Amino acid sequence: MELKCVVAIVRPEVLEVLERRLGAVHVHGLTITQVKGFGAHPNPFSNDWTTGHIKIEVFAQGEAVDALVREILNIAYGTAGEDGIVAVLPVERFLRVSTASEAAP
Repeated sequence: MELKCVVAIVRPEVLEVLERRLGAVHVHGLTITQVKGFGAHPNPFSNDWTTGHIKIEVFAQGEAVDALVREILNIAYGTAGEDGIVAVLPVERFLRVSTASEAAP
């Protein structure tokens, strides 16, 4: 079982649409965090270069990752233009606290 963690940092307006569409690619859980930061094009005329975004983390089976990434990219691009990033990270182990054993996400 190959596990991956898909991390997306996108504009907040993407979230509502994304939550509705993730069921289509069989995502049954995600973590959302409010974050601030700046990327390749900060606003040098502002006192605060950072902007508010959301960070979405989804653990998924390796074979589901491509569909998940495609869905995030399509929704984020259609909703927020070209702003945001998506990264896919390997997961060495995945354990549930309730059973203290390895499990599938």
